[in-house]
Amino acid sequence: MDSMWSFMDILILACGVYALYSAYVLKAQGKIVQTFLLSKDTKPEACRDLPAYAGEMSPKLSVMGGVMVAYGVISLINTYLVEVNSLYWVFMIGMIVCLVWYAIMAKRASQKYF
Repeated sequence: MDSMWSFMDILILACGVYALYSAYVLKAQGKIVQTFLLSKDTKPEACRDLPAYAGEMSPKLSVMGGVMVAYGVISLINTYLVEVNSLYWVFMIGMIVCLVWYAIMAKRASQKYF
């Protein structure tokens, strides 16, 4: 059971790093990495105003990525180094709230720009 949770922690940490990378690519290069930003049926080329979309979604994606990385690190510390249960639960709840917030913001931006 512990190995399954450790795998999930590493997966969340990796997804957080990838989200930060996607935010960087969106802001710096103006390219949409479809994984975190758009649904499968939405084409990145269909964006009506890419600079505005990048300006709106890049910070939000950075926040979500940062929260995921922080949760992954705290969870791995909790599992392997020292128990920080209260901090772990705070970060878990924070990550869940952040994911819901991000999903709402991404849907609104998708409706606005596509």
